[in-house]
Amino acid sequence: MNSLQSFCQKLRLAGSFLTRWNFIWVSFFLIVFTMTGFNCSFQKPSAPSWDVDVTIPLVSKVYTMEEIADDQESINADSTTGLLSFEETSELDEYRVGDQLDMDNIEDSFTLELGSFDIDSPGSEFTSVQLNEIYSEATLLNGQTAIVPGFVFETDKKDLDAFEDFAYVVIETGQIDIIINNDLVIPLGSPITINIWDTGADTLIMSETSTTQIAPGSSDIITMSLDGRRLPNQLSIVMQASSPGSGGVPVLIDASSRFEMGGEISTLKVLEAMAKIPAQTVSSEDNMSITDSLVVTDAAVESGSIALDLGGSLPLDAWIIYRLPDFVTLQGESLVDSFFVERKTDFVNNINLANLSLRPEPADFSQQKIRFNWTVRTMDTGLDMVLVRSNDVMGADFSLTNLKFESITGRIGAQDIDLEQEDIEFDIPADLDSIFFETAQLELEIDNGINFPARISMNIEGENEAGSISLLSIDETILPADQPGTAKKTVIVLNQNNSNIKDFISILPNLIKIEGNVKLGDPNWVGTISKEDFVDGQVKISAPFSLRLPSQEIEGKALEMDIDEDVKKDILDNLTSGSFNGELENHLPLGASVEILFGSDSSSTFTNPLLAIGPLRADEAATDSDGYVPESEMTNISFSLTEEQMKVFTSDSLYQAVRVLIDGTNGKFVKVRNTDYINIKAYTRIKVKVNQD
Repeated sequence: MNSLQSFCQKLRLAGSFLTRWNFIWVSFFLIVFTMTGFNCSFQKPSAPSWDVDVTIPLVSKVYTMEEIADDQESINADSTTGLLSFEETSELDEYRVGDQLDMDNIEDSFTLELGSFDIDSPGSEFTSVQLNEIYSEATLLNGQTAIVPGFVFETDKKDLDAFEDFAYVVIETGQIDIIINNDLVIPLGSPITINIWDTGADTLIMSETSTTQIAPGSSDIITMSLDGRRLPNQLSIVMQASSPGSGGVPVLIDASSRFEMGGEISTLKVLEAMAKIPAQTVSSEDNMSITDSLVVTDAAVESGSIALDLGGSLPLDAWIIYRLPDFVTLQGESLVDSFFVERKTDFVNNINLANLSLRPEPADFSQQKIRFNWTVRTMDTGLDMVLVRSNDVMGADFSLTNLKFESITGRIGAQDIDLEQEDIEFDIPADLDSIFFETAQLELEIDNGINFPARISMNIEGENEAGSISLLSIDETILPADQPGTAKKTVIVLNQNNSNIKDFISILPNLIKIEGNVKLGDPNWVGTISKEDFVDGQVKISAPFSLRLPSQEIEGKALEMDIDEDVKKDILDNLTSGSFNGELENHLPLGASVEILFGSDSSSTFTNPLLAIGPLRADEAATDSDGYVPESEMTNISFSLTEEQMKVFTSDSLYQAVRVLIDGTNGKFVKVRNTDYINIKAYTRIKVKVNQD
């Protein structure tokens, strides 16, 4: 009874480390044992002995191609097909429009010439001539009635009173009306010649003859043009004329009777004057060309300024009123302002354009203008006389600088954006003998947040660690954003049909350099671009491959084994025999050799094992017409272990590890999936004598 109870206890202990296979075996044994009528609760008269198999699992390990290459981040597997491929993705540096929304500086100079100007009409000045000055007999006949015969006469120079409003004028256009009031008893004329003299210089200025005849008690006007004349403020008049006399009719002679001559100057346009100058107004409409390759419909100004440097020879104080009709306030009004400039003084006025909108008149490229309308309004000089000339000018140096925009709506002809991309480093599988690429593909994803189409021109240079270089070129259209700031993706694919991508990837580049530019705009496209708009993207290189592999050794991690102490004791005390049993399932197109190693510690298991089983051979699996493995190659292995080998499993400390040596491809390329594998299962079966005292 004691030996039977002892055996039952041992069975229970053995069950604590048995694998699923052991459990099935022992269950079968117990069923048989029960059917034979034995029971652990009964003691028999004799204690028979028998052999019991105890199974100890050794290894169950699957090595997939994904694990074999698990340290290569650039090796990926297609989620659908499982095909291995080389794949690298790198983000492109983001480009933001930022301060690129600007306009070339515009500088220009304008002059506003005073031109012919007005002066106030100086009024009329008169002189008179007595009868006895032109008809000498009048003194003798004074108070008598007599017939006056016809005669010819010339008056002395008769000085007019000085004009008070000017010292002199040079007249562009104007006239002087010579007014003749005849208070004589005889007619004057015809003809009548009027001579105008410069009193101070005693020089004849002008002369005019009229066929008019002025009857007694009547008046007449002889108009004389002053165009181009220099006129002093004091004039003298000489009349040369004839008179028909009294026409044979006796008349009362009054020697002191007279006629008047006067000069009235009016409607003067003056080229030069020393005069009292009334207020004048002169205006000009000037413009500057926008030379940038853009047509602006509406642009929101972030910053910028216009400097107006005013000066010149204008001898008059003046108000300057300017209007920039193409720069509009938030209320939709043109920019207007004014300032005062003293005579012959330089003055600089700075105009801040921030928060305005630029809305020039529609025109084609290089034909749009920025208009500058300005008016000079001079001040009345009052009682002061000032020397003024028509060629006196007000000069304006116009300088538009640092004009930057928040956004621009319009057309862009062609604006180059240089690509400034940092070099891209790829992690290339360094421990592969070589890779053969069946196909290759480069995807360039461009996210365009700019509401304009663009053309990207890019050179991609790949270089591997050996210094080999390969080049790719891209010249493609980029789709515009549907609306500003909402990126539109353009995917540019380079493959074997449109590029040399296969040659490029075949050198396994670990360094990629990108340079080029983006040509933004389309002459026929109206869009909006803002400083927050961006362009970014990524470069993705993928290439499914076949492998040409050298033989490779894979060492698994050494794991500690936990074998029940009673089982160890039974092995030592009751061992009758032992065997190794294994199953190798190879789903690789490569053969492999497997070693199972046991050691006293993890560090010496591979270098100084207590027990080495193998190498065990797993033949390569057959491939189908496409070069892939459809079914596994199975290899079953079983052989006896010696007592000495079995005793290794009784060690106080025991570690187990697997070494797999995968055959090379002997220079041939093979196709693998990430799910291709080699599966290693092994256990030892120990036969022990039960009820052995």
